[in-house]
Amino acid sequence: MKKPQDHKKKTVPEKQYDFIKMLTQSREEKDMDDIAELFWKVITAYGLKVDELAALNYYMMKRSLEAPVNATFIKERMNLDVTQLGVDGILQVQRALVNVYVEQLAKEQ
Repeated sequence: MKKPQDHKKKTVPEKQYDFIKMLTQSREEKDMDDIAELFWKVITAYGLKVDELAALNYYMMKRSLEAPVNATFIKERMNLDVTQLGVDGILQVQRALVNVYVEQLAKEQ
């Protein structure tokens, strides 16, 4: 007679560990399509509306630009203090960064 299998659900810390492990692997591979799909799954799992997603995207860009290494880089390269930017300024910097990325991607193709 077989013993019953333990179908214990993972705890939240275990799930978080698995998620971080998956993120680490994605970072090493740096496959933008995989990263985008992962974020899309999180966004849909939380049921974010378009305005909430827009606010989240803005927050993530602001936080990234204000990280010391990025803020210093932009200050040195563009003489721009990102800590003084409002919504429009953050979005303009994001637009410029996306344009540079798309141009580099096109050159690689």
